[in-house]
Amino acid sequence: MNEIASLPSLSDLVNQNPNLQPASLEDFANNQIGGELGGGMRTAEPSVATPTVAAPGAPTVNAPSPDDRVTAPGFSEMFERFVKGVDYKKKVAKNEVQDLILGKSDNIHEAMVKVQEAGVAFNLMIQVRNKLVESYKELMRMRV
Repeated sequence: MNEIASLPSLSDLVNQNPNLQPASLEDFANNQIGGELGGGMRTAEPSVATPTVAAPGAPTVNAPSPDDRVTAPGFSEMFERFVKGVDYKKKVAKNEVQDLILGKSDNIHEAMVKVQEAGVAFNLMIQVRNKLVESYKELMRMRV
């Protein structure tokens, strides 16, 4: 629990580099919760190449146009998929336990793994919610 409390606040991260945004929520939103927790950071805007002088005979490369941008789902859509992924894991765990109790399955190990995955995913969702609420409160305290 202390590791969560020691995480930097949203404003600290933005002040360090305003061009970065977290990319890992999208991975979680696609039912990959509990899998690889990586994702790292990605830049919010595509980098624009500065014009340089090319050597004679060298191939030329055009800078990307604004129409070439890749559209990504919005935050609310990603968060909705994230919550649905957590709910899906909870339902899978519930079904595994029901099958175990009713005698349809005798694999207690698999049932316990599913229950733990659902628990970890739920705890992660709670921590994300807490950080969002904390960030919102911090934004509301900022003076314009």
